[in-house]
Amino acid sequence: MYWRIRRVSPEHVIKTYGVHAALAVSLLCNAVLMVTRPNPQKQVSGEMKTNLDVFARNVTQHILDTSFISYEASTRALLPTGPVPGELSAAVVALLKQREQLPKSGEDLKATARTLESQRQVCAVRIDSVAQGEPDANSHMPIDVSGVVAIHSADESVSGNPVPFRFQYKVGMATNPNTPGVTRPIVIDFKDLSAGR
Repeated sequence: MYWRIRRVSPEHVIKTYGVHAALAVSLLCNAVLMVTRPNPQKQVSGEMKTNLDVFARNVTQHILDTSFISYEASTRALLPTGPVPGELSAAVVALLKQREQLPKSGEDLKATARTLESQRQVCAVRIDSVAQGEPDANSHMPIDVSGVVAIHSADESVSGNPVPFRFQYKVGMATNPNTPGVTRPIVIDFKDLSAGR
């Protein structure tokens, strides 16, 4: 009995098994896409991303604001007023008070406002980038804000070149007791990643 030897060409293999190979590759790609796709419940809508961008810009402006015209209002926006939460959580407020980036009391706030007015101090904040990350397991959104701030006073006591800054926020959602069911962003964690910090 003789065995017949067939020569198999690559063309013949592709014709015979090409569909099977394409199907295997397609199934493998679909499996990878299913495993790596983001969780739809944790995705942030375009409108929410825009709102968080505006919120991060406002908080940054309020933290850096040392203009005698708007300092007091900017600082009050950061702090809670009674049961209504401010833009910063209690833990972040305590941290910034400890670093002396926020006044420790209402009297300190008024005294700083008077000092800024006597010096006629103004500041300009330019925000160059706001980068949002992916929400963590608790749906807290990391936001990185960077830019420069320049301060000038009439008596030239604090005038200087623009100074770069970089802040990293973790933003969650807070409810207002006066309007149940309505949430708004609040900074629950803050890191100052500016040079020299």
